[in-house]
Amino acid sequence: MGDKCSTEAPTADCLRPHRIVLVLESYRKTRTSAKSCADIRDHLKKIAARKTPLLLSCINSMAHFDKTENPLTAGQRVFERYYLKRTLGEGGMGVVWLAHDRVLDQPIALKFLAPHLVDDRKELDRLKSETRRSLKLAHPNIVRIHDFIQTPQGAAVAMEYVDGWSLWSLKVDKPGQFFGSEEIAPWIRDLCSALQYAHTEAGLVHRDVKPSNLIINSRGQLKITDFGLSRELQRGPAHSASHAPVVGTDWYMSPQQWTGDPPAVSDDIYSLGATIYELLTGKPPFYDGDIFAQLHEVIPPSMTERLFELGVNDPNIPLIWEETIAACLEKDASRRPVSARDVAARLGIITP
Repeated sequence: MGDKCSTEAPTADCLRPHRIVLVLESYRKTRTSAKSCADIRDHLKKIAARKTPLLLSCINSMAHFDKTENPLTAGQRVFERYYLKRTLGEGGMGVVWLAHDRVLDQPIALKFLAPHLVDDRKELDRLKSETRRSLKLAHPNIVRIHDFIQTPQGAAVAMEYVDGWSLWSLKVDKPGQFFGSEEIAPWIRDLCSALQYAHTEAGLVHRDVKPSNLIINSRGQLKITDFGLSRELQRGPAHSASHAPVVGTDWYMSPQQWTGDPPAVSDDIYSLGATIYELLTGKPPFYDGDIFAQLHEVIPPSMTERLFELGVNDPNIPLIWEETIAACLEKDASRRPVSARDVAARLGIITP
């Protein structure tokens, strides 16, 4: 998940609401004994007493992680028409399965809501809203959403299956764990095209652009996935968005997204810049220590400087890429490129 706090006993600064799910996922994945489970629960309860009621509800849900076994198994038939084959990914909110659609005779991905959330009306409504937003999207570089399904077996979103690997997975297999600019240029062109479409045609901001949400299929084409945190650009009067929830992945969030400002194109532009920065250097602009403070107070090193810091003796980052990514990472949103298409044009990967 890319969250330092999720690998150890949570501390107070880890417990902003948008990170609680990371605590839960860490708990689910690392529990080894009744004693360790009790230790984590006791630690969280002490913090929750003075922090947030939301955390208390999350602690209560931990009992479900201990008691509820995932009823889904390979070969199982679900929703009448799908046969489960294998899991593709798992998180605190649910699991994604590769399935075979026996009606259309093709592979499909099913994103199931976690068993302990199936009876949670708010989570069901969230998943339905995610599906409605995603159904607006029809672009060759965006994973297609087909339907929302709810039966006594559970709730799931049916979506296009992409046979490929995330850019994060491909990156860690590279020597030095970074790409060259010429190598990623076609993928960044695809990504900018998808974001430009989402912003201008569908009126959506993704809000979680990062390497693990970018899949390269077997034909070398980039597909952006997981619009689960997306929001519409038109949010009504400013006061209605003054308490927008802080959601996203720390390393890729703009200063404005961190502080709960209304969703804006500039948030995705920042995340796009942070993603490219990581692909070209192996690390996001800020990845250790107090990310929030650095994001607001520290100018990240250039990509060339970062590569030198990491022991690369002959970095080869084109100047135009340095300047464009630095612009994307501006702390003042008004100083960033105005659109994803603008980013692609500045990089020289499309004709202005």
